[in-house]
Amino acid sequence: MNTIFLLMARYESPAVPLDKVCADYLNLTTKKAQEMASLNRLPFPTFRMNDSQKAPRLVHISDLADYIDKQRAAATSTWSRSQPKGNAA
Repeated sequence: MNTIFLLMARYESPAVPLDKVCADYLNLTTKKAQEMASLNRLPFPTFRMNDSQKAPRLVHISDLADYIDKQRAAATSTWSRSQPKGNAA
């Protein structure tokens, strides 16, 4: 399955509030995620739909999907390197 399609099915929107993303994927409190977003320290960009400071920060699902896929690729690579080579028989 394609990660972006699965995220679209889950969130039913092309942009997801940062508080949902941090709870589901980042293991960060909303406050910490907001602080990191303000400093551009999250592993993906965030945006607001208008200039109001009260507007929620959003994450585009394509950016979230890219992050998930990169994390999976890194984990798969690490796992593959730790597996025994060949059969010792």
